[in-house]
Amino acid sequence: MSRFNELVQTIPPATLGIIALCVALYAVQIIFDVRLNSWTLCPRIVLAHHEYYRIVTSALLHATLIHIGMNMMSMSSIGSMLEKRMGTLRLLYTMLLS
Repeated sequence: MSRFNELVQTIPPATLGIIALCVALYAVQIIFDVRLNSWTLCPRIVLAHHEYYRIVTSALLHATLIHIGMNMMSMSSIGSMLEKRMGTLRLLYTMLLS
């Protein structure tokens, strides 16, 4: 078994799912050349134009490969620790509220 497979098997399911979701969205973002300024958080635009979707999309979109790489590395370590301590459902609930 490769080191990568061993690493993936140690990551709890909710953390792994969140990482997979963010990586998949980054791939879609790159393939379709999504303009980030249409989706990222700007409180003035959210309030003035009622674009409330920006609150969620700004948390899921990433600007560069290094940006998503660093975020997913920290999600892997912090999310794994929290999920093992809190449980899968509580972590998902906390992530949803975040």
